[in-house]
Amino acid sequence: MQQRARTEEAKDQRRQALLAAALDEFFERGFTAARMDDIAARAGLSKGSLYLYFKSKEALFGALVDVYALPNVERVEAAASAAPDATTAIQSFTQLAPLLVRTSAVPKIMKILIADAPAFPDVVNAYRRAVIERGLKVIENILRRAGETGELNIENPQLTARLVIAPMILSAIWHVVFERNDETATVDLEALFALHGKMLLRALAPRPETAS
Repeated sequence: MQQRARTEEAKDQRRQALLAAALDEFFERGFTAARMDDIAARAGLSKGSLYLYFKSKEALFGALVDVYALPNVERVEAAASAAPDATTAIQSFTQLAPLLVRTSAVPKIMKILIADAPAFPDVVNAYRRAVIERGLKVIENILRRAGETGELNIENPQLTARLVIAPMILSAIWHVVFERNDETATVDLEALFALHGKMLLRALAPRPETAS
């Protein structure tokens, strides 16, 4: 018979094991098809133990967002706060993006959302507000300030922010859908995002005054 975790450290280890199992189960089977029994078994725990920590698949997914996704939004926010200007902030983002695509769980979470979005719209919308829109708002604010100071030529900060992160979304999807099954599909993300940063700064450079 499985013993209940007694210490806080043991409880945290079980919780982390369940989250890791849930991430893999949702990713491989889809949110709808994944079963709580299989998640518990993958973690090496009983179904009863799973329900001690998470009452539903929705609660599990919410915890995945809190543990795996939100810290990465905070990394973007920290990089933006540390940058003295928008140019440096964009460069910091293009350096951070390859790491987020390769080493974080965000690409897997995005694939789960895309595959089963109609099945759990409330969870999808919660993710959009907590992660996507929060990240967009960070970039939007940087761009708006840069437009106001004249550092960059920004016509629409809100839409431009979407253009800034678009390659990251594509790269995340590419990484989990194509690269994991075929090494020939591997993309040099450092080169890609360095090029993206250069193109952005060139396109957003202040326009010279037209001589009258």
